[in-house]
Amino acid sequence: MARILVEPSLGEAAAVLREAVGRGDTVVLIAECSVEYEGRGASRLGDGERIIIVKQDGAFLVHRPVGHSPANWQPNTTSIVVEEAGGGIVITATRVKPSREIVRVRVTRVLALYAGRLRDTAEFIMYLDEHEIRDILYENPGLIEPGLRLVEKEKELGEAGYADLYGFDAEGRPVIVEIKRVTAGKEAVHQLLRYIDAYARRYGVRPRGIIVAPALSAQALEAAKRLGLEYKRIDMQRLWRMKKERERRGGRSLLDYLGGDV
Repeated sequence: MARILVEPSLGEAAAVLREAVGRGDTVVLIAECSVEYEGRGASRLGDGERIIIVKQDGAFLVHRPVGHSPANWQPNTTSIVVEEAGGGIVITATRVKPSREIVRVRVTRVLALYAGRLRDTAEFIMYLDEHEIRDILYENPGLIEPGLRLVEKEKELGEAGYADLYGFDAEGRPVIVEIKRVTAGKEAVHQLLRYIDAYARRYGVRPRGIIVAPALSAQALEAAKRLGLEYKRIDMQRLWRMKKERERRGGRSLLDYLGGDV
């Protein structure tokens, strides 16, 4: 059961901290403190109001009121000891591997304390940029449709610009693909239409046009249908897993071994 204390006494805060650390709970402590570090080097941070975080895996961080990076931190700890000493609370976070390191926080006043068990089982998905999506789809055109053969990235189409992907479908018809990493709106539809018109003027044949995106707005879907354009939903979670697999292989695809684009 989570506990939240506002301006508790040092004795009360120390008791809750010891219990929470012993259970492996998440702790967020806002306190006036000083910080000492010894290990690969040595440092000291004077008194100030800071945010001290202990995570359920033993990660230990001390944040100042500004900036996104912690002033002191341990990615994991061997032990965290909470003691009352010298009229305050001393929190000692020790890490023994790969080398012995100690972060020691001396707390003189507690502004607020949260202690409790947090639950988080969701899969983390980092959204890809459009170039990453383009590269994955270029190597795996079947994700767009079976039989699609992609032959060019960033297809130059004069004043209309550069189409993300260009190729031919299973029946040999030219296909232009426009990629959006977020919900595509009407502008994406009109952008694809400009590519289609430019291609038709240059080559004398009208290609198919496909918008590839995680979602399409209602207005964009209506406009695409009216203009004879198509929409293919992409699963960003699946693409993310494919990217990680690609990185595991060293970022190389079959095309790399064959000597480039074919």
